[in-house]
Amino acid sequence: MWLNPGCPEAMRPDRSHGPPQGVPWRLRICIGMIRLASVAVSRERRSTWRRQWEADVIHRWQRKDDLRYQSRHCNRGLLLWSTGAFLHAWYLFRTDYTMDIWQDVKYGARALRRSKGLIAIAVLSLGIGIGANTSIFSAVDVFMLRPLPYPESDKLYTLWVTNPERGWDQVSFSVPDFVDVRERSQTMAVAAIEGQSFNLSAGDGRPERLRGLMVTSDFFDVLRVQPTMGRGFTAQEEEPGYGKVAIISDGLWRRRFAADPEILSRQLNLDGESYSVVGVMPEGFYFADLRMDIWTPFVITGEEGRSAHYVDVIGRLRDGSSETRATEELKLLMRQLEQEYPESNAGMSGWLLSLHEDVFDEGFKMGSLISTVAVAFVLLIACANVANLLLTHAAGRETEVALRGALGAGRIRIARQFLTEALLVSIMGGVLGLGLSVFGIRALKTLMPPWFPMVDQVGIDARVLAFTAAVTILTGILFGLAPALQGSRANMVDSLKEGGRRGTAGRGMRLRKALVIGEISLALVLLVSSVLLVQGFVRIRLVDLGFDRTDVLTFRVALPERTYPDTAAVSDFYTQLASGIEALPGVDHAAAMSGLPLQGTSATYYTLPGVVAENDLQRMIAGFKYVTPGYFDAMDIQVIKGRDFAASDRVGMPRVILISQAMAELHWPDSDPLGKQLEFFRGPREVVGVVANVNYGGATSTVRPMVYFPALQGAQRTMAWVVESSVPPQTLVDGIRGEIRALDSELPAYQIATLDAAMEEALGGDTVMAKIMAVLAAIALFLALAGVYGVMGYTVSQRTQELGIRMALGAQTNDVLAMVVRQGALLALVGVAIGVGIALGVTRGLAEFLFGVSPFDPITYSAAAVTLLLAGLVAAYFPARRATRVDPIEALRSE
Repeated sequence: MWLNPGCPEAMRPDRSHGPPQGVPWRLRICIGMIRLASVAVSRERRSTWRRQWEADVIHRWQRKDDLRYQSRHCNRGLLLWSTGAFLHAWYLFRTDYTMDIWQDVKYGARALRRSKGLIAIAVLSLGIGIGANTSIFSAVDVFMLRPLPYPESDKLYTLWVTNPERGWDQVSFSVPDFVDVRERSQTMAVAAIEGQSFNLSAGDGRPERLRGLMVTSDFFDVLRVQPTMGRGFTAQEEEPGYGKVAIISDGLWRRRFAADPEILSRQLNLDGESYSVVGVMPEGFYFADLRMDIWTPFVITGEEGRSAHYVDVIGRLRDGSSETRATEELKLLMRQLEQEYPESNAGMSGWLLSLHEDVFDEGFKMGSLISTVAVAFVLLIACANVANLLLTHAAGRETEVALRGALGAGRIRIARQFLTEALLVSIMGGVLGLGLSVFGIRALKTLMPPWFPMVDQVGIDARVLAFTAAVTILTGILFGLAPALQGSRANMVDSLKEGGRRGTAGRGMRLRKALVIGEISLALVLLVSSVLLVQGFVRIRLVDLGFDRTDVLTFRVALPERTYPDTAAVSDFYTQLASGIEALPGVDHAAAMSGLPLQGTSATYYTLPGVVAENDLQRMIAGFKYVTPGYFDAMDIQVIKGRDFAASDRVGMPRVILISQAMAELHWPDSDPLGKQLEFFRGPREVVGVVANVNYGGATSTVRPMVYFPALQGAQRTMAWVVESSVPPQTLVDGIRGEIRALDSELPAYQIATLDAAMEEALGGDTVMAKIMAVLAAIALFLALAGVYGVMGYTVSQRTQELGIRMALGAQTNDVLAMVVRQGALLALVGVAIGVGIALGVTRGLAEFLFGVSPFDPITYSAAAVTLLLAGLVAAYFPARRATRVDPIEALRSE
């Protein structure tokens, strides 16, 4: 083929001419360029193509002084002409390669179609592995790899107070400290946040509790997200009495107000007060919780105390600032505040944590890492399985491969054919895996509690599709290498001989056995890890927290201050509601508390009588809860000494408290605490009872000293109710709603659930890993068993003649059975031994997720090893049984 069709035929080079004597350097460069370009040309036409191009260049050099040859078409520089060889070579390469690949694809499809059953198993194994990886990646991508949904989110940080002398490493700010930091900081713009919920009454008989936040006016500026309708808050709206305004979520706007375009002119009745809607946030916006519906201004009165730490603070680095400079500045500011206010700020410092790390903490990081490693193990097991199946498929095609080799196909071409077939299987597995991942992602999201950040974004998108495509191609290459190498090394002479199959029956068997051993090893690692996690989960659930959570219904009621302005009004409501609920059929006790177990516990400063504390460091801290009479009966918490709260413990009566046993042992280990007093900020209180210890933080936390205040002596307007019953708790919901409506029709009961379900939701983050690992371990065990079965089945099929001869010579059925099973047991034993070694290293990373379980628990390792050994024996047994049914005459005749 010529690149200069315009050159006259008479002037074409004489191919008989050789290279001229004394070849100059320009001609040598041209010939070198042609030989370099020839690498891209197929081997079949490379030699001819190179000779033609070299002869053409030499001819042009020889005729360079011939005037007839210097036509418009032929008069070109030799170097420029020689570069055309690269274009021509690329054209031939693309044409030949495309045709070759298409031939490989068609031939591979026909070859795979001849082994439909084997390929179906391979595609299923691969589909399960890829589907599991796609499902997990969809979550890991959202939690770990994507930025938060705010502009330049890498500049966002959370600010925390530390106090090493107190043991504080991550404590919220007080309002005055926040105000000082906001005014003095030069490196960051900061904003404050506090949780706040409201009763929304729209006059339609459907009161609703709205989750929300109180935020300072710079909150939306710090996040760089503004309302799509209306405006944000102004600095004046932080001042008391300036006016009540609110910004609502897009979801609330659509759900309760039918996307009313005139929403900015409407008033909301929140907790009995009128709020003007000044903005609607963009669709999908959230901060701290997906379920937030409303934001109101953080009103700063100037009377807040520096000892009350309840304000979360976020900040954005200013242009030109860095995390190091901002951290140093925050520590400097906290030292200044310590000097200015030693009574409340003694020993305090500060530190920064990136908002992404704060939202997705170490638990998310470790969980994502463990899940990723686990699904990678599953995919490796699936790849080993598919490689074994394709090796089996390739072993049955040795004669075919030998014939292709005899007809001129090189090793590279044969290896490429097997790789093409592997990629076809991989693509089919990838398509199946993508389909399975739809259900996998759906199941994964059901395992995650609704409070997981950005959980609504977990799904299939372009990033997940790209990941699936990459995994599909890489796995195809990975498991296709083994059959490609084995097929390209086939002995053509032996394979074409009659009986050549006997000589090659063992080819690749070591590789197959090694793959099975690897499968069993990885399966044991997953099995051990999942058992350890499940053990920890079970222990978390079964540990005695100090109360009974069965047959208890919980709900929350919040009393607006406008309707219930003082403690007397609040106490009357609680007393009447408790009496009404306890009158319902099947209710044993009804009481209220300031916070359910596992949902956080507040803390308070206190001192012993006679102790003068000069600063907060000299004051002690205890957890506290407000409770109504009957709470300890409803939760089956024993009153060890003294008495429970009574209806008479109201405003105007002596101020009393109950303390936990841990509190009593801390201060009065050798004396009776009854009648003793503790000093709080609002004065002394007398101890009238001691109750059993309760671990409100859950099994993974320690029991802390607790103080219980009577709710009837304090205006706690938001309380969680617990109703103990002798009937199914859910049957009481309508009756409880009726009792609340009878007292106040504008009050919604919300977060209604059994106590067990509420605690399960709170524990959801700790149990996700156990559930995921259990599923992955089951998949790995299934795939490993399939691998053992496949290898043993192939071994038996390849040894038909040998087994027939053994039985013809007198071998008993049990001898053949034992021999085959023994080989399978040996594979399982070696795999288990290697797997135990790997698991000892891997399970160290699980310690954070284990409760009361050692990552090196010998019983768990032994149980997992025995399980896999027995499973290996079972998988080897059925091929062994088939081997005992071999007819010696037929086995000998088949050869």
